[in-house]
Amino acid sequence: MNTIAPEDTAARTALWRALHAELDRSPVLTDTIGLDLLAPAPDWRDRGDMDPDFTRGMRAWVATRSRIVEDLVLSSGVGQYVLLGAGLDTFAQRHPDSAATVFEVDEPGPQQWKRTRLATLGLLADRQRFVPVDFESDGDWLTRLRALGFDDLRPAVVSSLGVSMYLTRAATSATLDTVVGLAPGTVFALTYQPPTESLSGADRRAREVSMAGAERNGTPFLSFYTAREAADLARAAGFSTVETVSTENATDRYFSGRTDGLAPAHGEEMLMATV
Repeated sequence: MNTIAPEDTAARTALWRALHAELDRSPVLTDTIGLDLLAPAPDWRDRGDMDPDFTRGMRAWVATRSRIVEDLVLSSGVGQYVLLGAGLDTFAQRHPDSAATVFEVDEPGPQQWKRTRLATLGLLADRQRFVPVDFESDGDWLTRLRALGFDDLRPAVVSSLGVSMYLTRAATSATLDTVVGLAPGTVFALTYQPPTESLSGADRRAREVSMAGAERNGTPFLSFYTAREAADLARAAGFSTVETVSTENATDRYFSGRTDGLAPAHGEEMLMATV
């Protein structure tokens, strides 16, 4: 299997999480392991996409979306946590006492790179399972999960964070159709990006910059959803309950009472759907 460094989007997300832990008082998520994996040049904080002011709301959101799902995994005591498009997520490293086996589903090349770096740093976790899958060309990730010990008769938490905008609607619908066939009580957390025209001010500028960068890197944004469209997709797939976690919901839950004014940027929301 070829080893390929993580795409810019995955690396940027990991660095934003590190910035949140370094710059923001009382971070909602403390994660600098992705930074250790990447080992960027010493001047990485001087990059334009790492500007402390420009990234403030975005780094708050990428930390918060993971915190929402991780709180669910830890509080429910669920035994299986599946990350679709895991990127440089480090739940398995940061929560070694969790009861959940962590199944990381991702593109083969970058996943092998991550696995090699974790091994080099002595950070591979006993409960970590690596599942190489190309979502657009090979939707049968469940068969590969089963081969690594996943039990689809037991509930799980399944997450897909920061992925849906890079996939066609057909690919996202196929994922929903697969997850809804898992055990009752399984929860699927899916983030989606609302249409650009629904954003304004700094949030719209940030979206435009992100889209331009993604286009240059060969990973253009393909799909946007209103909250209703995302919920309708989940209901059409057959989920029993569907809930939208908006930026406002996340702010109320994790940022109320702060005196520094930090809050997640608008531009991405989360769908929580239960089988």
